[in-house]
Amino acid sequence: MLMVTQFQWLHSELSNICKSLLRAKQLHAWLLKTHLSQDPFYATQIVRLYAVNNDINSAYHVFDKTSTRSVYLWNSMIRAFAKSQRFSSAISLFRTMLGADIRPDNYTYACVIRACSDNIDFGMLRLVHGGAVVYGFGLDPICCSALVSAYSKLGLVHEACRVFNGIAEPDLVLWNSLISGYGSSGVWDMGMKMFSSMRFVGKKPDGYTLASLLVGIADSSLLSIGQGLHGLSQKSGLDSDSHVGSLLVTMYSRCKCMDSAFRVFCSVSTPDLVTWSALIAGYSQSGEYEKVLFFFRKLNMESKKPDSVLIASVLASIAQMANVGPGCEDWDAQNLSGELSCNREQ
Repeated sequence: MLMVTQFQWLHSELSNICKSLLRAKQLHAWLLKTHLSQDPFYATQIVRLYAVNNDINSAYHVFDKTSTRSVYLWNSMIRAFAKSQRFSSAISLFRTMLGADIRPDNYTYACVIRACSDNIDFGMLRLVHGGAVVYGFGLDPICCSALVSAYSKLGLVHEACRVFNGIAEPDLVLWNSLISGYGSSGVWDMGMKMFSSMRFVGKKPDGYTLASLLVGIADSSLLSIGQGLHGLSQKSGLDSDSHVGSLLVTMYSRCKCMDSAFRVFCSVSTPDLVTWSALIAGYSQSGEYEKVLFFFRKLNMESKKPDSVLIASVLASIAQMANVGPGCEDWDAQNLSGELSCNREQ
């Protein structure tokens, strides 16, 4: 009975990945004493705990000392290397795995595909893609999702579309990846066509979908499309989302529709610094400098620290105003140590 209780406690402890590094080391020591550290299941859990705490060397030590390695242990160590941006180590370990007596699964390939994308390694991505096809994962949803995201992120949207078209029922993540890929590659109109196709097959857009489309509306010639996306966000209840809200504010600001930008700003329940900056920058670009300082004062009251972009917008407005006194008071109140200095003595 005591042994069962100890195993229950151990499983409970290992399943919580929020454990501190100290706790991870304590659990590792306990496993070493009980000789359970050689069990690939427990070794995998310890590797994940070390990885979450960014102790990759300890994670690899556990991996290296485990004589019997499951595919989950291999995957966890490859993922740990990739997430810590040690991409060459991740690829090297993957190659070692291919030469071992264990077969990689779809999650292995998905992890390595993401590592190639993060490392901006076009050649290796194509090689890994070919390997996935050879191993029978060419149409696997997990692999295909990773491939569409990777090719889109690297601007290879035609490759991403080829993978996408081979999937019988792409999910919303895949649609979003391709739409975003078209937008970031400068073919925003293709992204809009994909968006129309997505809605035609009954997929409902989410905040990521709208965000990918809103960033492409750069001037008033596309305002009607932006207004349509805004209406869709209202129907979907997404207009109160801070990320979508800030992009709508930015979109209306680019189109010089500051009344609409302000209405969207007011609809966001808790606007973040990005949303505030979008509104203030919009007023600055529209020449409404008094409103720039008015909303900057309100921002001060929210105790939010401005970034360099916002500082530049407010400085530009101050420079355009005949009386810079109010602006100087705001900067002093922010105490931006050295980022700018205002001399009260005229």
